[in-house]
Amino acid sequence: MGKPYSTELKQLEDTYAAAISLNIDHLCTAVAASASLPLLAVGSGGSLTAAHFMSTLHQRFAGKIAKVVTPLELIVAAPVTREIAVWCLSAGGSNPDIKAAFQTAVLREPKQLFAICTKTGSPLSHLVSKHHYTGIFEFDLPSQKDGFLATNSLLAFFVLLARAYHRVFTVDNELPESLSGLIYQGSTADEFKMRIEQKCFPLWERRSLTLLYSIPTQSAAVDIESKFVEAALGDVQHSDYRNFAHGRHYWLAKRGNDTAVLSLGSDSERELIQATLQLLPPDIPVVKLHFTGGDTAVAIKSLVACLYVVGSAGKQRGIDPGRPGVPLFGQRLYHLRALGTPSIIFGGTVDACETAIIRKTGTLPNVLAAQGQLEFWYNAYQDFIQKLQSVSFSTVVFDYDGTLCDERDRFGSPEKNIAKEISRLLRAGIIIGIATGRGKSVKKALREIIPNRYWKHVIVGCYNGADCGLLSDDNHPNTMEKPCHELGVLAKVFQSNLKLVQLADLTVRSKQITVEPKQVLWSETVISLINQIVYETNSSGARLVTSSRSIDVLGPGVSKRTVVEKARELSGEILNPQALCIGDRGKWPGNDFDLLSELFSLSVDETSSDSETCWNLAPAGYRGAQATLGYLRSLQVKDDGLHFDLTQIR
Repeated sequence: MGKPYSTELKQLEDTYAAAISLNIDHLCTAVAASASLPLLAVGSGGSLTAAHFMSTLHQRFAGKIAKVVTPLELIVAAPVTREIAVWCLSAGGSNPDIKAAFQTAVLREPKQLFAICTKTGSPLSHLVSKHHYTGIFEFDLPSQKDGFLATNSLLAFFVLLARAYHRVFTVDNELPESLSGLIYQGSTADEFKMRIEQKCFPLWERRSLTLLYSIPTQSAAVDIESKFVEAALGDVQHSDYRNFAHGRHYWLAKRGNDTAVLSLGSDSERELIQATLQLLPPDIPVVKLHFTGGDTAVAIKSLVACLYVVGSAGKQRGIDPGRPGVPLFGQRLYHLRALGTPSIIFGGTVDACETAIIRKTGTLPNVLAAQGQLEFWYNAYQDFIQKLQSVSFSTVVFDYDGTLCDERDRFGSPEKNIAKEISRLLRAGIIIGIATGRGKSVKKALREIIPNRYWKHVIVGCYNGADCGLLSDDNHPNTMEKPCHELGVLAKVFQSNLKLVQLADLTVRSKQITVEPKQVLWSETVISLINQIVYETNSSGARLVTSSRSIDVLGPGVSKRTVVEKARELSGEILNPQALCIGDRGKWPGNDFDLLSELFSLSVDETSSDSETCWNLAPAGYRGAQATLGYLRSLQVKDDGLHFDLTQIR
């Protein structure tokens, strides 16, 4: 098992070059999507080091709390909340723990769930493909699989994540084109290796190693501790320079004769490091590795240097860290499927009612029970299900983006299975309504998937219901109308606000102003700024609603519920005017809040707090168009219209 560690070190230059040149557009999109959220970075073994580095990057650039967790921590103790990003990092994407962690996370439905893997087509990638709201960035290393310890995969993780965070947050990239330019400084890899071996030789005369690190070198310190234990190279205790002063120094007082100190330093803490090392007992060997440059460059430099430190320790102690020899019990431990079947709550089962209640309340059932609220929500769920399945529908009204069409397909058409189900309903005489914040592009996409003989049975409400017309009517939407008085006043104020114009693109229409942040991470700032302007201008009747991509300011009287009324009129049903409404942004100020305030409404993502409507009944782990498809398949055509059958959701 494994391969020679010296061979892996020789492959680092090619790995670095590949990671520097790899297209990271998809990775940057994912990093941007997580920028406004707290982060859980999940990893095992060597990938846990990469998770530490990502956590550092996220806190430094996004300014959000980030926590490193193992798969077991995620499953047992990590917070169950939708307002979080979860990233699973894995070199091979095949170990049972990371797969169990991903499967558990997918059922908890965080705002973002993403994976990064140094192998294409892995089992982890297969799991991602089953849940369309999740994503993965996968690539193949030129060095192929690591040996026993994570080496080239770890360097690739560091470089790719560093590039992505620097690009998303428009910070100059600190990384040169080659590893030689980063750390070898004109020398060859072999010469660098020799310098490390010579410098670190005094460390290997002692059994234990106290490892002190500056904050930019923390990830490298975590990796050394991990590798020394995994390859049985020696005892390691690591600490930052100040935490070392709070008792950890006592180890040197009692075990100094068998301990050496490795100091990892950077310019940001130079004075602290010097002052600390000067106070250490003079008979204890101290080796200093100091790294210059910005924090990101220092993190990668120290990682590479520490990979060589591990090689040096292995050489002196007669152990090849790349293939130390794994006993049978170790192999069995690695492949042990100890985490079992994933569930929303560890040890429980995935219950449809509990899933719906968690989505509705954002609170776990056991907490609701302790608060005396669980029975209320259980009864509310049962009442909603009973009402939903007891009526027939002549009309179904959908939101478009995030409901019929996922974000990744935003500029295309709904997938063929969605199109097939919509055509099935139209053949049965059901009227379809589409309520969207967009305009002609949606009508064009719908015409591509719906046979033209049904166009007269489809109402399209563009600009959040401000402009309604049949799919067959080329006169809608009307893009030539001037903005109404209220929005005309607001538009002038928006366009004269230099900060808003810098942060977002504005499109002014008759009864809607669309404000689209130029970067996802600016969304919160843009929303706050618009709210402030609307308040200060005392614009009576104007409302702000949000979608996944934009903020829409609506004129007086504009509502997606207008589409529902138009669809009911088109159906001609007097005795059976019931409409089923489906959207994704049911939580205020989402742009489906009005639509999903209708009595019979289902969400495929966010829900309102109303106990009587806007429930999300999709199976756990399903969101967006994938959840919509489940709802569509549950609609059974009968003589008196459509009937919803919860047992048919899949």
